[in-house]
Amino acid sequence: MKLKYILSILIAGLLFFPSCDEEELDKTNPNGFTTSSYYQNGLHLEKATNAIYGQFTGADLYGRMIKYLSACRSDEHASGGPQLEVHNAQLIAGTYDNTIYTLTGPWQGLYRLIHRANAVIEFGPAIEDPTLDEDIKAHRIAEAKFLRAFAYYYLVVYWGDVPLYTETVKTADGEKATSPESEIYTLLENDLGEIIPVLNVSHDDNNLGRATKGAAQLLLARILMHQGKYGAAHTVLLDIYNNGPYELVDNYAENFQEETEYNEESIFEIGFAGSNFNWWADGNGDSPADKGHVMFQDVSPVGWRNLVPSEKLINDFERVSDGDAKDDPRLSETVIFRGDAYGAEKTDTLKESDFGWYKYSPMYKLNPGGYYISTINYRNMRFAEVLIKLAECENEVGTPANAIAYLNEIRNRPSVDMPDYPTANYPCDSKDQIYRAIMHESLVEFSNELYRAVELARWRKNGKFSALNPEPIEYIATNPNKAILPIPSNEVDNNSLID
Repeated sequence: MKLKYILSILIAGLLFFPSCDEEELDKTNPNGFTTSSYYQNGLHLEKATNAIYGQFTGADLYGRMIKYLSACRSDEHASGGPQLEVHNAQLIAGTYDNTIYTLTGPWQGLYRLIHRANAVIEFGPAIEDPTLDEDIKAHRIAEAKFLRAFAYYYLVVYWGDVPLYTETVKTADGEKATSPESEIYTLLENDLGEIIPVLNVSHDDNNLGRATKGAAQLLLARILMHQGKYGAAHTVLLDIYNNGPYELVDNYAENFQEETEYNEESIFEIGFAGSNFNWWADGNGDSPADKGHVMFQDVSPVGWRNLVPSEKLINDFERVSDGDAKDDPRLSETVIFRGDAYGAEKTDTLKESDFGWYKYSPMYKLNPGGYYISTINYRNMRFAEVLIKLAECENEVGTPANAIAYLNEIRNRPSVDMPDYPTANYPCDSKDQIYRAIMHESLVEFSNELYRAVELARWRKNGKFSALNPEPIEYIATNPNKAILPIPSNEVDNNSLID
């Protein structure tokens, strides 16, 4: 039953109650806020903006379920066994429908984030507080626009045409029909273009994790490239490359460890702290300073092991046995195998399983036996992505030598130090061959970073798969209609404008 019809029945039922003194019914909670009583000062604006970021930590998003949405739509993960929840196994197998929580949860979480962002964008500008610095006010509103664009980017990549809300919904019948992708992209390009000059290049220690100019630029580049606008994306990426404060860290592993969060390679992180995770979908259940996540527990070789690295991923790492000069050291920072040592002193060895995920694992410093709540931030954007996207843009605009040079910057990182392209296994004599190198480098560099599924979606949308670089998701290869996910049942049931 549609939500608005439920509300209509409830309202109609109230008409049958005896009349009461209107003064008794007109009560305002003195300890609560309404929209009109909130957004009165700078503290209100800061808390409202922080609440948008807080949505990230909920179980619907980076606390848990958006991990599964990304992992189960990629070729880097495989089922760890029958313990994998049915809805996640169905997404991996392509047997899903629009009722599974792997779709309904992230959809709800992203639209909650959008609603919180819309509130700041809508009501923040009207705040009149002489103690509120106008630059800070403008920055908070710019952060909200970045976060709204972030959410819409994932919605449009996964679902295509989706409802577009640019202000808060104020009535039960305030739902909207889907908007075409082009309309959503136009809003995001305009918003990001507007806020890039407003956002800080970096933040002090008290504000780490807030959106920056570089984060907005990289998000804009993602959006442009998804539409096939490689020339425009190249301009944005080149500005980050030449003028941003970012560089590759020497030690690849530092991108996934707790002590090296917000390093010089990091552009945008999903932040976690504390030791609590109570499965709240909206991230409201714990204090802002006490939010962990169970993503490591889900994929841990010493935990639930619901997902494991795929055979395709493991085989994609270059090895001496394949004719290359050395093994790719990123493999040992990504996958742990039975008998491998771990922990700060390397005194523990993996006995529980044949292999599992090591990247984003606390196993580099301890034995996380039992139920483990992780507080390692997820690096949603880092400088290596700028390099690999520049390589793709250069390949598209016809400068292959530049494309290869950007890929080699990643491989030349001291802790990686892999042979330069072209190699015996990755010749680069044609555009398609360079794409093969790009797709390979992206897979081994970014696996388990909640990144692969959107990369596959972009290449799929722009026709980059070929005989040399085939579609890796078998059920999409045989049924291209599954390239876009169905709108979740919770939206269909509650939105009368969507069939």
